[in-house]
Amino acid sequence: MSKVKRVKYFTDEKKALINPENRKKYDKYLNSNIIKNRDVKDTTYKVYKNYMDHFLVYLSENWGNIDLYSEEFQENAIDIMEGYISFCQDILFNNKKAINTKISTVSSFFLWSLKRKYISRHPFDKQLDRMKGANEEKIIASYYLDEGQINLVTQTLKEDTKKYDYQDKLIWGIMLDSANRVGAISKLTLSSLDLENMVFHDIREKRGYKVEVVFEEDTKELIEEWLEMRKEMDNLEVDSFFITKYEGVYRPMTKNTIQSRTKRIGEILGLDDFRSHCIRKTSLNQIYEQTGDLALAATMGNHKSVETTRQAYIKPQSKTEVREKIAKLRNKKKQDEEMEEK
Repeated sequence: MSKVKRVKYFTDEKKALINPENRKKYDKYLNSNIIKNRDVKDTTYKVYKNYMDHFLVYLSENWGNIDLYSEEFQENAIDIMEGYISFCQDILFNNKKAINTKISTVSSFFLWSLKRKYISRHPFDKQLDRMKGANEEKIIASYYLDEGQINLVTQTLKEDTKKYDYQDKLIWGIMLDSANRVGAISKLTLSSLDLENMVFHDIREKRGYKVEVVFEEDTKELIEEWLEMRKEMDNLEVDSFFITKYEGVYRPMTKNTIQSRTKRIGEILGLDDFRSHCIRKTSLNQIYEQTGDLALAATMGNHKSVETTRQAYIKPQSKTEVREKIAKLRNKKKQDEEMEEK
């Protein structure tokens, strides 16, 4: 039996930073349930409260302690929950059963809030595939694509024009080049595009922060062709960079649609649980592997701390990879010493 890995993460200092309004909201929900079933006050509900603390600490550290009932939370709920699941896997080393329970803890709070009419809709109900059950192999996958897989996707998107359209190529290219979150990608506009400098300026991301979304030369060429196509489609009247046509009218493409397109791109690799977060992880990990500079990867990922990048976005090295790296360094050192002797 493998040994369970435990991490001491949720210190009293971290819990003290939780938004008191969020704490108050959850305590109200908890008290409402305890009244109906006081027998499990010190057992089941104690576990739920502890798990909600985990989520609220994550929210304070990664999303600026935004209010649970705010429009910002509603708008970014899927990104928040996917990030939280990755956090539970990569930082806390939780198993799938524990993660499912944690997600259910948060979901139950919002179901109660909806019933009490504190919110108009549940922010992520039935939108997270990994909520289907603890017996699934994985709740959310964290794929790090290698160069061969990246090339395969790029080539397939280029050749299979029946299944994948021009916007699929752009979504893939911009996500891979920029390493931005899907929330930023969904907010790209024509007016924010600086084609000459290969960047979208002032794109609103989580917590209202403005970020830049950069791209490379190959993607620039795709964008130039896309702009010409847009002249024929809507004459560039819709400012949104990605668009869809509904009832004969072009509209901005939603974040959920971009997620769906990303998931379909994963089918090229035989991955039916592929998501935009996997592209982001792949891009940041690739930057680190190619440059050895963790700070560069953190900057591209818009992370305030390099530790966030190291812990959640860099692929852990196997002992074989470590051994090979040690051998290369030893050989290099030996060659340098031989050169000095000559």
